[in-house]
Amino acid sequence: MFIPRFVSLKWKLLLPLTLAMAAGTIALTWVNDANLRNTVEQSRRDDAMRNEALLRFLIQQNERQLLDAGTALADFLVVGSTGSLELDSAAFLQPYWDQLSLNQGFESLRLYDVSQDLVIGFGNVPPADRQIRAKLAEVLRQERPSSALHCTESCLFVGMVPVLRQGVTAGAVVVTMDLSGLLSAFAKSSGRDLAVAIDRAGAPRVLSATTPPLKTLLGAIDFTPYPQLPHIESAISHNDSKTYEWQKLQPLEAAANTPYFIARKEVTADEQAIKRVFMSNLFTGIGVFVLAEVALLIALIWFMRRMNRVSSCLPLLGQGHWQQVRQYLRIPDKEPRDEISTLKDAALSLAGQLETLDTATRNQQNDLGKLVDTLSHERDFITGLLDTAQALILTQDQRGVIRMANHYCENLTGLTENQLIGKDYFDLMIAQQERQEWRSRLLTHFTRDLTPLRFEAPLVTADGLRNITWVHSLIGQASGSDPLILSVGLDLTELKSAQARASYLSDYDTLTGLYNRQGFQRRLDQILLGAQGGALLLIDLDDFKAINDLAGHSAGDAVIQRMAERLRELKPEPRLAARLGGDEFALFFDPMPDASLLQTARLLCKGEQKQHIATACIGITTLQPNGPGANTESLMGQADLALSQARSKGRSNWHLYNPKDGIRENLLDRTEQLALMTDALQNDRLELYLQPIIEVRTGRPAHYEALLRVHTADGQTLPPAPLIAAAEASGLIREIDLWVLQRVIELIARWPGLHLAANLSARSLDNPELPALLHNLLQKHQVDPQQLTLEITETAALNQLAHAEVLLSGIRALGCKLALDDFGVGFSTFQYLKHLPVDFVKIDGSFIRTLDQSEDDQLFVKALVEAIHGYGKQAVAEYVENEAILKRVSALGIDFAQGYHFGRPQPVEKVLGDSPP
Repeated sequence: MFIPRFVSLKWKLLLPLTLAMAAGTIALTWVNDANLRNTVEQSRRDDAMRNEALLRFLIQQNERQLLDAGTALADFLVVGSTGSLELDSAAFLQPYWDQLSLNQGFESLRLYDVSQDLVIGFGNVPPADRQIRAKLAEVLRQERPSSALHCTESCLFVGMVPVLRQGVTAGAVVVTMDLSGLLSAFAKSSGRDLAVAIDRAGAPRVLSATTPPLKTLLGAIDFTPYPQLPHIESAISHNDSKTYEWQKLQPLEAAANTPYFIARKEVTADEQAIKRVFMSNLFTGIGVFVLAEVALLIALIWFMRRMNRVSSCLPLLGQGHWQQVRQYLRIPDKEPRDEISTLKDAALSLAGQLETLDTATRNQQNDLGKLVDTLSHERDFITGLLDTAQALILTQDQRGVIRMANHYCENLTGLTENQLIGKDYFDLMIAQQERQEWRSRLLTHFTRDLTPLRFEAPLVTADGLRNITWVHSLIGQASGSDPLILSVGLDLTELKSAQARASYLSDYDTLTGLYNRQGFQRRLDQILLGAQGGALLLIDLDDFKAINDLAGHSAGDAVIQRMAERLRELKPEPRLAARLGGDEFALFFDPMPDASLLQTARLLCKGEQKQHIATACIGITTLQPNGPGANTESLMGQADLALSQARSKGRSNWHLYNPKDGIRENLLDRTEQLALMTDALQNDRLELYLQPIIEVRTGRPAHYEALLRVHTADGQTLPPAPLIAAAEASGLIREIDLWVLQRVIELIARWPGLHLAANLSARSLDNPELPALLHNLLQKHQVDPQQLTLEITETAALNQLAHAEVLLSGIRALGCKLALDDFGVGFSTFQYLKHLPVDFVKIDGSFIRTLDQSEDDQLFVKALVEAIHGYGKQAVAEYVENEAILKRVSALGIDFAQGYHFGRPQPVEKVLGDSPP
């Protein structure tokens, strides 16, 4: 195979691009043709589905027509004939048959008696085959009409209708009709020829067709099923310069002797249109390809002319004709620039560089004369570099005698160059305590190992001890003379100081100088490994946040610092003292008498006003000498529980942890109760019970109190008191209050005229948005506010009287009624009643339960009722459990009563019924 030695770059670019464009043109034409044919194929598949549906509809229409005609004839037979079905019925059926055969194209009409014997027949009456007789027997037996397409030598629609006379089957009317109507209707609707065929002996047999050629051409057609519709097959045939599309349709369920339908349509014009589109795409692609090739060739010719101009200048560069190259290539470039422009610029730049190098070569002789001066300058530069480096750099021989030292060695040691050179390195640079060790190691190291030796050693200077890290390397081995040791030392004194400071900050509190939490726990872990007892105190300053808010953080910092000073001055001195964070401190004492420990705790609780030392709450736990092993985490947890107990007692209190007092168990029990309450709220297992509140004067219910009940997943009802207490402690009670309010208002909206009372927790009194929220709920459900009473406890109202007065006034302004619950348990003055805008005051049940037995309770309740009425409010007695108590309540002038005597709390459905009136 001949391969030319030179092929122009133009052809190397043009040939691959030509092949790529030709391949792209062919591929694009093929893809367009394939897409067009897929679209046509999809259209034909959709058409086949429509034709099959059309056939199914026409078949059902013909069968309904047969059944309608057969039913009418059967009715006429019953009306027009009084005896059994006999030949004399022929005269009666003759007019109907003539009309059916002429107008509707019926093939035959037959009348059978109940024994399946032919009574009379009209038209082309073929003998009934076994399939027809079986179907006839079924119709007579079931007394139901039936129709079907029956094919043997030809295909007929057969309709069978039983003739019932006085509820007894007397015979059957059988009506048949050929397929000419179906074929004609299909051809008219679809524009296709249609044939009905059946497979016999493995070959198709046409039974009926709209055009005769279908019978002769069908045997040569090779049908293939559609991939998505395997029960529909299609084919394309060519005959007499025409193209036909064939469809094999099966609208009937597959069974023996079930016919199928062959639809044919001439698609010559469609196929020719596809070919025309293909040729149009092909010629268009070829035209675009030719135009692109011409444009590419023109561009390459212009490109190669510029390339040849640049390449022809390269020999001139080798000949040294710099000026000639510049003149030849000084051609203005048009924007935008390209690689040829870059190559031209590179050639011009190369010409300039080569000219410069040529000039430099001529001047080389002059430069050699100046080389000695340059080397001298370099030596001075290296010396200056050594002297300005902020590191100790010196050389010593293998006996430790210093041969050279830079200025930094002089500055750090305070010695002059003459005092350093010739002196022993170890005497001047290594502190005495480590001098002997490093002398023996350094002077023997390079006898067995040529790798650098690194170590850190102290250096005694006039300013004190410095931490120096040294790196010693052996140099000058290849010079033939004795090698020297190059020693480079870095002063790490400041770095070591910063590291020590960082280590201090990781374990100590910067404000107080005490251990921080991390340092305290780490050292307490170490102490507990061998401790034979001790005590841990957690200290929390009282009202520290108020100090920060009112006096500023600088005042708060001063309080913290004074507390830290007080802890340092304690006697006996604590083993560990720490500020754990914020206003919390911790102390650990070695074993000491209980009296001393408690005296120390009382001292720290009291504070010192003159010295601005705040009071504190303290949690104490002890480590018993012979008790079980303890760790930091457990001791801190015990002290924290004790601190919580101390805080609950109020300011300036302490508490000694005792595992028998059940603090931990109570906390765990409350956590479990909170989990049950949260689960019930999230899974809608809360329910409202209603208890009546009776008007004492009339004995009738004035309104009902809604009480919350909690159910478990298995349907068990839990005691509500501990669950509500846990919810109040965690703040979950707000969500529960909202749930109760929504359900109560929904109940009032469903039962017009119903008055309900709902309880509000102390947490809800902290919510300033409660009146607006309540207003929105009432508006949403269109509820009269007068039908809703909200109850709050006396304790909750007194704890935040000013805030409660404002909030309750806002609720009262909406129109809702208010009740003060558990009144009397606080033993507070009655004066606050005039500040609370309540309508009802509920006397606590502890005074009512024994009202029929205790004179003291009678006197106290009487005073309460007089105070309540004196402030214009109505009294409600709780826990009225028997008739005797009710009489005392009535005698004391109490307005309303509530208790088991009138009814226990019951579900809403039991109290109000299943549906509203």
